[in-house]
Amino acid sequence: MDAIKWSKFAHYHYDPTDLEDEPDLEFPFVPGSRFRAVSTGIDVPALQLNLEDFFKGKDIPWTLGHDEAHFVLQGECEIEYHLPPLMIETGKVIVKAGSSYFLPRCCRVVWRVLSDEPFRHLCFCYPNPSYPIPVARSKQAEIAAEGNPQE
Repeated sequence: MDAIKWSKFAHYHYDPTDLEDEPDLEFPFVPGSRFRAVSTGIDVPALQLNLEDFFKGKDIPWTLGHDEAHFVLQGECEIEYHLPPLMIETGKVIVKAGSSYFLPRCCRVVWRVLSDEPFRHLCFCYPNPSYPIPVARSKQAEIAAEGNPQE
């Protein structure tokens, strides 16, 4: 039997500049798509919390292997979803700053960014899928300052 892996307390204070210099990436299987992401430093067994920008252009389809909840910080996006187990139950919703939504594991989703500004959201992934993305600049600075009591 595996031992329980306990998570530790963690926090992140949103810094809108955290994504400024991050490189654009492409979603797998979607040539020409654009997104960028950073980890908020909340990367524990129970949860990985990421800050993400999706850009207008190519639709972004994805099938989730875990549960996700999102909180929208800026931009506007149409979300089309197909729910397991048979993907027969579907819907579309438009979300914008202040919206939150939940995507259950195994659901298929398509994001269609409607705004010219990036669709920025906090992405709460649980359990932690261990996406390999860099830690946000502001969190790196916080960690460095905590490690150096002179500052």
